[in-house]
Amino acid sequence: MNKKKRTVLITVGVIVIILMTLSIYGNSIAENKINTLLKEKLPAHIELSYKNISVNILTGGISFNNPSLRIKTKDTVYLQTELEMDSFMASGLSYWDYLVSKKIHVGQISFKGLKAIQYKNRSSKVKDTTSKENKPLPPIEIGKINLEKTFITIYDDAKDSTLLSLQNVNLTLRKLELNDALKTNLLPFNYESIALETDSVFYRAGDFENVKLRHLLLENQTLTVDDLQYKTKFSKKEYSRKLSIERDYYDVKVAALKVHEIAFGKNENDSVFFNTNLITIDQVNAAFYRDKLIADDLKVKKLYSKSIRELPLKLSVDSISITNSNVEYSEKAHLENPAGVLTISNINAGITNMSNTYLPPVKTVIAVEGIFMKNTPIIAEWSFDVTNTSDVFKFEGYAGALKLSDMNSFLSPLVNVELKGLVKETFFVINGNFKESEINLNQNYEEIDLIILNKEKTENKFLSNVANIFVSDKSKDEKSEFHKVTAKATRDTTKSFFNYLAKNLKNGLLIMFTSKKDKEKKKKNN
Repeated sequence: MNKKKRTVLITVGVIVIILMTLSIYGNSIAENKINTLLKEKLPAHIELSYKNISVNILTGGISFNNPSLRIKTKDTVYLQTELEMDSFMASGLSYWDYLVSKKIHVGQISFKGLKAIQYKNRSSKVKDTTSKENKPLPPIEIGKINLEKTFITIYDDAKDSTLLSLQNVNLTLRKLELNDALKTNLLPFNYESIALETDSVFYRAGDFENVKLRHLLLENQTLTVDDLQYKTKFSKKEYSRKLSIERDYYDVKVAALKVHEIAFGKNENDSVFFNTNLITIDQVNAAFYRDKLIADDLKVKKLYSKSIRELPLKLSVDSISITNSNVEYSEKAHLENPAGVLTISNINAGITNMSNTYLPPVKTVIAVEGIFMKNTPIIAEWSFDVTNTSDVFKFEGYAGALKLSDMNSFLSPLVNVELKGLVKETFFVINGNFKESEINLNQNYEEIDLIILNKEKTENKFLSNVANIFVSDKSKDEKSEFHKVTAKATRDTTKSFFNYLAKNLKNGLLIMFTSKKDKEKKKKNN
């Protein structure tokens, strides 16, 4: 080895040794400075502890083992936030970026085994009246934020109950950017990609319902949810005792839900928007129960077109697909009787243009097919223009063969009536608006028999015979197999759209079964 090479190697070696010595010495000084700063300069209501700290000034890294942070409500003894974790690590801090451009750049921030607890509504009652200058935020760039095995709980302090709980959260956020220009965005930061997964989520949706889900996965623009449940948290009897006005009891389960191509944020006019091209929902099992013994809720109910139109955000959902689903509705009207039950099974449905941003002539269209009660196939299509302030809609439907005895599980408990006979086919079209509507109803039926029940649930033959005098037992005549009628309905604005739909059908059926009988009597008299 010649003298020149030896000199270079010795020089490099000396520099490395000096840098290592300075680094070790610098790391020690930095650790001591940070320890002192954290112990002496933190506000009185913030407590920070940790097992040890490690600093590497060459790589721009800092880590804490078993850190714990407790934040109390200012000027009180009440705990507001508590964070505990196995470790915290930040690396890749760029001194050069900060010195040259006053930009904070961190390569990676990692939280492992984080347990976070937040107590809602524990804010200080003493307001800080001192004026504070809003200093501009230095630009911040973080290459990657990583959370592993995180548990988050938010408590509602007023009721000492869990408001939100997320179990075993894993999050990876890449290329995070924060600056003053992003402060007014819906999310005050930008990111390149996100991957969020959690095993379990619990959310208290209000005084009566809870939301639970077994698994959630968010990968950039796609959200997947498994085993979602929205359920009233009381028994039906206990729930009824708590209500002063009637309200539905919910038990809704969704096996799988997926939202594709999600986009959200704020528009130029500062309005919030949410867009997706497709939502797929599979295996919904929904049960709704209403206790009619409780006083009616007399608030005006919006039709769905108005509800969508008046949403506090701009919504654009191109398509919704619902498959393999079932719905049950039960209603209790008499204390001594059980609830009447209606069911629709094997539901497949599609919804297009669920939006308050599309312009006419685009309409929201809901198409449904399923099995009504035991074996009756049904098809329905419901359409409306969200922009139409009169809430004009069209609802048309078809039902196949219906044994009227299948309806007795609903009618008998509610109105002490049973039916016999067969409705072979039903077609109907309802055109209406917020106030009034008209139904065109076509039915093919035969051997209709109305049975009036007494308190013992046996037939009152006298009343049954009287009632059947006014009921036509078949639709067929010399002109057609079908009996066609038209009826009108005025909406009770304190009732839902489905009450409006039922009122149209009831008015149509009333004319259907009685007007034909009147015609038959007149024909005989002539």
